[in-house]
Amino acid sequence: MPSSGLRCAAGLLSLAQDRDTKGQKVATAMTAEGADASAMRPYDIFISYSRVDADQAMKLRDLLLARGHHVFFDAEGIDAGAEFPDVIDRAVKGAKVVLGCWTPAAIQRRWVRIESRIGLDRGSLVAIALEKMDPEALPAEFYNVNVLDMSGFDGSEAHPAWQRVLVAIDRRLKKTTAAPTADDIRPAGPKKRRFSPLALGAAATLAIAAVGGGGWYFANGAPAFDQAATAASFDKTVKATEPVMANALVSALNDVETSTNGKVFWALAQLIAVEKSPSAEELARFEAAVTKFLGGACHCVMVEGAPFTIVSTWTLTAYGVMDRAPPAPVVDALLAAQNREGWWSSTMDAADRPDNAATYITALAVIALRDIDPALKADPALQAKAKAARARAVEWLKKRRPKPGVNWADYPDNSLRTEAPSVSAMATLALLPEVGEAEAKEIAETYVAGIDKLSPVDQNISNDVNVIRAGGDTYVDTYRHVPLGWEVYALGKSYPLLTGEAATKAAGLLDQAKAISLSDPKLARQDWMLAEQFLGLRGARDALSAKKR
Repeated sequence: MPSSGLRCAAGLLSLAQDRDTKGQKVATAMTAEGADASAMRPYDIFISYSRVDADQAMKLRDLLLARGHHVFFDAEGIDAGAEFPDVIDRAVKGAKVVLGCWTPAAIQRRWVRIESRIGLDRGSLVAIALEKMDPEALPAEFYNVNVLDMSGFDGSEAHPAWQRVLVAIDRRLKKTTAAPTADDIRPAGPKKRRFSPLALGAAATLAIAAVGGGGWYFANGAPAFDQAATAASFDKTVKATEPVMANALVSALNDVETSTNGKVFWALAQLIAVEKSPSAEELARFEAAVTKFLGGACHCVMVEGAPFTIVSTWTLTAYGVMDRAPPAPVVDALLAAQNREGWWSSTMDAADRPDNAATYITALAVIALRDIDPALKADPALQAKAKAARARAVEWLKKRRPKPGVNWADYPDNSLRTEAPSVSAMATLALLPEVGEAEAKEIAETYVAGIDKLSPVDQNISNDVNVIRAGGDTYVDTYRHVPLGWEVYALGKSYPLLTGEAATKAAGLLDQAKAISLSDPKLARQDWMLAEQFLGLRGARDALSAKKR
């Protein structure tokens, strides 16, 4: 495994000799104050680069060191197939700035992408292009990243492009000295829920009573939550966004007819699922795209070289919401990808090992199979197979239900498991229609206990879990979760089942959701994010409108 270190021309930093510890090379940073002194504090800047760009990256390192920055620079890079060294893992996660040195080739390198994603999720990424890059060719997870053009950089400190980079770096460094805002950072990881009783002071002044018309009220009569008004507010937002979604669908249909990129079809399937009622012409064009992208031997869509399960779930959901039977081979392919224990993973050819089990994919598969169930009535045998697969998945999810106050874990048997309200929301939406009323109430209470606040409208996060494929290859699950829509949707579905403290908490979060605007500029050109937020608000609207408390 390659070593990591840095060298300062002024002599303040030198790189100690690599030492081999249990077969791994480890680099030690030293300062004039003594060995490893520099490792005692976080790095200002972590430089992420591909080995072929080392010469250019070293020039940037030297310029940054000359400015007095504490810089982490991996001197040899990481070999293909190697594990992520602990020293690099700590450095990139602790750095105030991750300087991503991108080229069209570098951004396709596994470790450059992982390091850059860590920076993106933590709000510390400064991305630069060492060569000319087409923004449209960026991987989906970096589609909205502002990449600073350094293709004409001549190595001088005064170069205008380098000065722009320094401004961006300084902005990130200054943010670490002040309390960051929601727009400045993405969470490093979800906090475990502390489900404190409302009696912590608020309940001393709050006497809640349910009254006719679907509202919750303070003792003094001032309304705290009005279910009908909240549903109406969501409806207003949904209707205002419908023309935008319709235009996005038209664009996606045009794109998919001239592209062979699986991600382009993925976006189309998602938009059809959200649109619900495409025109006859749009439906015909969608089915032509299904034949084009899923008509091959695997009856699946390849994304970054792997058969990506989530595209199949969105495709089936699209058919389900239209009450139209999907192609039987596509259904069979998804059923064949299910593990015997009931779970699915991000790739349809995942190896049979527990750490590949993904909660979010399994939940989405349950939803998709439930959606298509009525449309499969003309094929009783396939319908029965789909129901059996759904039942196995439901049982697997139920066994993974967390204790109250703890969120559901994605990849629950993996060392990189992530507990998050968005995963809890997906699992909750998958399970509520599948269980009896008493169990549904418990599941709803568990979900509400684990969510303290709503995610920002433009937030998206990924787990970056390594999935081992049946052939032994490793696939990094880079699926970008869009939490807010799922969180609100699950709150809307849960609220009618709740009473007491849990209902009050859910009501407060739903009341906050009325302020959500899907015309937020941060969602511009982000149709994939907008679609999931739209789906969530519409689902919450329908749930709150269906039954008054």
